[in-house]
Order: sequence, then structure tokens, then C-alpha cells
Amino acid sequence: MTTGRFQPDRRLTIRIAETWVLLLLITAGYGALIGLGLQHLWGWPWWIGLFLPALAVVAYRGEDGGVLPKHLTVLDADEFQYSELHAAIDRLCALSNTPMPRVKIIDTEWPNALTLQVPGRRPVIAITWGLLATTEEAELEAVLAHELAHILHRDAKLMTFATQISTSLLTLWIYVADVFNVADEALCRRARRCGHGWQALFADDSAAETKTAMRQALLDWTVVPLIGFLRAIAILLFFPLILVAFVAMLPPALPVTVVLTRLGRYREYAADRTAAMMTAQPAALAAALTRLSGHMPAFPKKELRNLNTLSSMSIMPLPDEKTGKQTHDIVDRVLGWHPPVQKRIDRLADLTRDLAQ
Repeated sequence: MTTGRFQPDRRLTIRIAETWVLLLLITAGYGALIGLGLQHLWGWPWWIGLFLPALAVVAYRGEDGGVLPKHLTVLDADEFQYSELHAAIDRLCALSNTPMPRVKIIDTEWPNALTLQVPGRRPVIAITWGLLATTEEAELEAVLAHELAHILHRDAKLMTFATQISTSLLTLWIYVADVFNVADEALCRRARRCGHGWQALFADDSAAETKTAMRQALLDWTVVPLIGFLRAIAILLFFPLILVAFVAMLPPALPVTVVLTRLGRYREYAADRTAAMMTAQPAALAAALTRLSGHMPAFPKKELRNLNTLSSMSIMPLPDEKTGKQTHDIVDRVLGWHPPVQKRIDRLADLTRDLAQ
């Protein structure tokens, strides 16, 4: 990489470091508060709460850095059909001394790219049909360099770790919801075996099993009322707990979200910078960002919701579901996973000037 032609961005490094410190301090503070609560209720030592986030580190080992949703059509990028794409990634891997990642194509007109990392497997760079159709060769290579920079920085692993350790204490209500969901699915599955098409509140559709008329009547008078009674008890017992826990966790979740998204924005700046150093063409990445931000096809709301899970991992955020355009309000600046496009372009312009000197 042509690192010698660029001045080191110490300010960005400091901002990333201080964001990590903030995140760890907030996590330790919440752990201490929970520990004090345990001490008040059961007399346990308060510092036990400080070890709770450590459980998230163990859980992190079983988590991945993002997976592609099943509802998307994803294809392996064949080396012969996409020879130019593989050649570009080969060049970038040689420049950065990085092993070749797997390459996948997502069947959507949304012009974008993202990087995924599953523990124990090769990283994946996934690009969309829309990106291939809208970018020129230099722009596409700049986008690929940005995604390869995320692999170099281990951003998928780091962001997964940061999310796990900082939100583990704030998502206890999800475990309560999981217990309810397991019970609800089991009861509805039993009801379907009795010939009733009951659906769990948080499960996919399943058809009822067909029964003879006599057996159906027997089940309707015996088993089904019992199942209905048990399900009503489960709903009445767990739903208030889930609701109370969810509402109680909203205020403390805000500072965690602010710091997490701040870290995500700085990681995007760092990936932009590394991509510019890798290709020695900051202007190409700036042109790609300009093109992608101005080329957002109209999506049905359902497709926008389907793609929403990928937005935080991609080089560009999704457009707003209502307007179909990218938003730039204060909420996005504080809680968005991506920096404003214009700020990214301005930083790349500074790198272009450094390169010209």
C-alpha cells in the first residue's frame, strides 16, 4: 500500500480509541448498577455485576459478524463469469497482503457492497447486481478496496464484539421473550396436530393436519381447550414481563446506541482511508460514493424492510422507507451507522491533496 504518501490520521485514531473507552465505561457502569441491585435484593457482592459483560465475551465466540438473510437471492461469483471482478480483488489482495475472500452476488438493484465474517471461515465480500450495473471499473475497485479494508481491520468481528459486550445487560428481556416464544410454538404445534391452524405469534406459517370427523370432534372437546387455556396463561404471564422489561431498558439503551453507532461511523472513515491508500485513488472512491448516493432505485416497502438488516453492514445506508431517499437529519447524524456522504467525500478530497503534494 502507498501509505508513505499520506499523512497519518492521528485524530481519527484517537476518536476510535476514545469511543472504545466510552463503550467500556458505560458497560462497566451498567454492570455495577445491576450488581448493586443484586446486593440490595439478595446480599450478593456488588462486583458480581462487573463479570456479567464477560459472559458476553464467551457468547461472542458463538456469534458471527453478520449473515446474509435467507430471503435474499445470493449467488457465488463464478471466477469465469466474473473474471474481471475476481481479477480486481486479486490485485487488491496482493497490494494489501490479504488472503482472497469469498465473493458473492446479491440479486437486488440496490447498488451496494458489504463484508461478512463468520468465525472459522473465510471472509465474504458481497456485492449487488445494482453495484455492478452502475459503477465504472475504477469506482468498483475503490468500493472493493473499502470492503477489503473492513476485513483488514477485522471490523465485522470488532463490531460484533462491541455490540455483544455493551448490549448484553440491556437485552435480558429478549431472553424472556424467547422463553415465551418456545412455549407458544410448542402449544401451537400441538394444536395443529389436532387439526387447528393455530400460528405462534412469532413463527412462520404452518398448515394444520387433517383429521377424521370423529377424531376431530374428540380433540375439540378434550385436548384443544386445554391447549388454549395453557396458551392464554403463557400470554398473560409473559407479555407484561416482556413489555415492562422492554420499556425499562429503553433509556439506558440510548447512550449505548449513540456510542456504538459512533464507533461504526469512525470505522467507515477508517475503511475509506485504507481503501484510498490501497488504490492510491481517493477520487475514485469519492466518485463511487457520489454515484451510489445519487442512484437509489425505487424499492417496494417490503423489499426495503427485507434489505434493512444489511444496511448497517454496507458501504451505503438504505434510503428512507417513506421517501425512498437517504435522510440527513440530526437523528441520522447521531444514531446512523454511516457518516454523511459529503463528509466522507470531503475527507477523501483531503487525501487527494495529500497525494498530489
